[in-house]
Amino acid sequence: MYSFQANAGRKKNRQLVRLLYLVIFVLIIALIGVSFAYMKNRNTSAAISEALVARTLSEASEAQSAVYRLTQSSGTNTMTLLSTIRAHIHTLQAINTIAANIYGANVSLSDADMLASCIDIITQCETRLQAGSVMTDLYTSLRDQIDQLVTGLSSLQ
Repeated sequence: MYSFQANAGRKKNRQLVRLLYLVIFVLIIALIGVSFAYMKNRNTSAAISEALVARTLSEASEAQSAVYRLTQSSGTNTMTLLSTIRAHIHTLQAINTIAANIYGANVSLSDADMLASCIDIITQCETRLQAGSVMTDLYTSLRDQIDQLVTGLSSLQ
């Protein structure tokens, strides 16, 4: 007697099932897109971390090489070597700032206090050099600080 109402319910169920299939399909496509973006982002983040660590190790090694040349120099190029070491130390400080900006304020690749101590020693060396004083103790202290810095950074690899 009311057959048209029975068919109408089946028709609504079919439309609901089609709508659910469409929603599931859209969700699957979205999941694939989000997964792809996550994998790409993860690979990029790992590459950035590796690049920062590699650059930090390179700068520390260059500073160490320059400080050894400084301890062996005759004094004619002392100011140049001190400037070179200062530049490497400033670069390490800049890398620390970059790492903190990317990964958070509590992240640093090199010890900031040790870097500041190296800058202070270099400033004292320049002052003594201008005064014509002996700097052997400062050279030794600078060399030891940079050796400790390189040793600490070697654990990053």
